[in-house]
Amino acid sequence: MTDRRNDSAEEIFLAFAVEQEQGNSTLERYLQLYPHLADELIDLSLDLRLHRATGEATTPADEAWVEASLAAFRATSPVQASAAVVDPFANVSPQELVNLRRALDVPSGVIQGFSSRLVDIASVPASFVDALVRGLRSTVDDLRCFMAEPPRLAPGVSYKADDAPSAEQEKITFEDLLKQCKVPDERRQQLLALRD
Repeated sequence: MTDRRNDSAEEIFLAFAVEQEQGNSTLERYLQLYPHLADELIDLSLDLRLHRATGEATTPADEAWVEASLAAFRATSPVQASAAVVDPFANVSPQELVNLRRALDVPSGVIQGFSSRLVDIASVPASFVDALVRGLRSTVDDLRCFMAEPPRLAPGVSYKADDAPSAEQEKITFEDLLKQCKVPDERRQQLLALRD
């Protein structure tokens, strides 16, 4: 196989479909080269196996083969292409956010800073992160993965701005967020003193 990293997805799928050997090694090679196309390559692989097999329905052996290939890819790949980032704020009601804000004794802007992924999670004391995830009924890992993504626009921003809004913004430290939200000095020092 020639290196097709710059080819379009359609060319990659065609190259995969005409490979002489359609076994695990071929699928794993394509998954390593094109992790962003993992789901489509696995689907194509299964379709090709089904068509080559007499057109019968998927067998347990076929399904096991695809699952094993996907598990091998996920175990060896540094890029978790099909792993979805969980939004810990997605299923939290506005009233629950108000209750969380009160429990944490911070202004709503601090909670908004987290939900818009504006904060550099590495600058946040672990005890504050723990309290936040308890209030969100989430996990530290889910929150860290979510916060690692680029900042996003707050809901409704596009309707309030004169110019087109942009999420192209750098993350800020937890301390800067507290200052921007006008958290009183004493409370700010309490929150920052929680650092490990």
